[in-house]
Order: sequence, then C-alpha cells, then structure tokens
Amino acid sequence: MTKIPNDSTVASVWPHLAEQRIYVAGVRHKMLTCQKQHGNAHVRIGITGSGQQPCYRVFYLTPSGTEVIYGSYWDTHDAFENPDAVTNNWSTASMDFDSVDTFLREKVALKKA
Repeated sequence: MTKIPNDSTVASVWPHLAEQRIYVAGVRHKMLTCQKQHGNAHVRIGITGSGQQPCYRVFYLTPSGTEVIYGSYWDTHDAFENPDAVTNNWSTASMDFDSVDTFLREKVALKKA
C-alpha cells in the first residue's frame, strides 16, 4: 500500500481527497466538539494510505503540553472501536482547530461567522 509522507496534514492531502469538502467539514466538526470541551483541538491524519480517505485522530493539549486523544475516526467520521490500537501510523505534523477552520473556509469560500 502506498504511504503518504510522514508530515502530511489535512491541508497537504486536500488535492488527493476523494470528497474534499465533506471530509474536511467532518474533521472540523469533530475538532469543534473537542475544542468546546477542552479549550483546544488538533488533528493528525493516518499515513498508511494514498491520502484519498485518511483516518484521523483528534487530540487536545493539557496545560502542561501533554497530548490527550479525544477520538480516532475513519474517513466516514465514525469512531474507531479501539482508538489506542494504532499508535505509529499517524502523521508527525498536526493542524489546530483554527487552522482547519480557516483552511476549509478558504477552500469553499465561506465567510467567518
């Protein structure tokens, strides 16, 4: 199976996504719920595929800077049954909620609320 670069992000795989707007909007929605609960949200994508439909992991940072997994999701935005099962197949780069929100708005020409 083709593997995308280790430092891939939602933005860098945009050209390869099968359903760009639907995918990124779903990622943004999961991140928004995390941000509301924990004050911040970040996302890493799975790097084992071609970037057309990557799974993704949303996490937040504690005040001490520790990453805490909020949830891991398939490209369909359904949660993994065991979010800790895959530990070494996530991108080394991440995007925070504001970056994903801005990126999506620019790509689909939405105005900021």
